[in-house]
Amino acid sequence: MTETVNEIAERMRTAADDPVRSVALLGSLFASSVDLHHDPPGPNDGPIPGAVLAETSRREVEAVGRLLPDGFARTSHIAVEGEAIRVRNRLSGTLADGSPIEVETNTLFSVAEGAIVGLRAEMDATTTERWREILSGGGFAPRTEPDP
Repeated sequence: MTETVNEIAERMRTAADDPVRSVALLGSLFASSVDLHHDPPGPNDGPIPGAVLAETSRREVEAVGRLLPDGFARTSHIAVEGEAIRVRNRLSGTLADGSPIEVETNTLFSVAEGAIVGLRAEMDATTTERWREILSGGGFAPRTEPDP
């Protein structure tokens, strides 16, 4: 029997305080193909293999960890919206040079038959650019194939 959207949301809430555990959970929930969209639109929008999205998400978490060597705080709000789950995260920490950093993400995960089939990242242009700077600062470079 497949999990309901409410059961998946509860699993996401349970893992929310641990970015590594959370991204592993997401990776296990992605369908074989996920409809990826950014608002505003991004260069990688469209269908993406779930394995590629899982690997990309894992690498993003690692990049944030490298950028914020003393760790970071993440506050999550997870809510069910029909057959989707909205995850709002606030990430904050201190860069190696001592300057503070904070960014908020807003992601809507569409669920069907117990799997995540859609991901829509909804952030304004300024927040999107800040998120890209954070990832780049942590050594993240986008790619389209999973590690062998």
